[in-house]
Amino acid sequence: MARPKASPEQRAQVRRSIQTAAADLYREQGLSGISARAVATKAGVSVGTIYSYFGDLTGLMQSLWTGRIAQLEDEFRALAAQHTDPLARIEALLRAYLEFGINQDVLYRNALMFVRPTMLETPDKQPLSDFAFPTLLRAALLEGQAAGAIVDEDVDTLVQVLWSGVHGALALPVNMDRLDLMETGSIAAQTISIFLRALRTQ
Repeated sequence: MARPKASPEQRAQVRRSIQTAAADLYREQGLSGISARAVATKAGVSVGTIYSYFGDLTGLMQSLWTGRIAQLEDEFRALAAQHTDPLARIEALLRAYLEFGINQDVLYRNALMFVRPTMLETPDKQPLSDFAFPTLLRAALLEGQAAGAIVDEDVDTLVQVLWSGVHGALALPVNMDRLDLMETGSIAAQTISIFLRALRTQ
């Protein structure tokens, strides 16, 4: 006889159990402790169940932070709506991103400084338009270019340069902490100032 189909509540419980097991292993052992078998054993499910619910281990690990990142994206959208001037909007977005990285450093490191181990499959590429931060930057850049206030450079390149710059201001002091670098807040402030000067047409 066929096994009864799991209810939505039962599926949600299994999903949470897998995520809890993965989070516990990550906290206890780091990325080296994450494998499908280790997570399955800790969660009391089969390895196949993990792949059924999350696709792969990368999907599982990213799922641990998607809810909090979605909340952050809503905050970016609300912030952008407060600024009609495109340069002011870009500055506000960059500052908010940096403040998030500084004030929510554990979440930032886990979600946005996650380095995929070679044992995990390469994920499919997602377009930047799936995410609020680069999308809002792009819209502000286009608006500024149309008004003649922002340099006439390829907008998609500008988006990635801006994002790479603020990410680097957060990541470099963490990844290269053996070097005598500026304090993160100082690097961040200088990064934004330099970018804004470079973007302006005059």
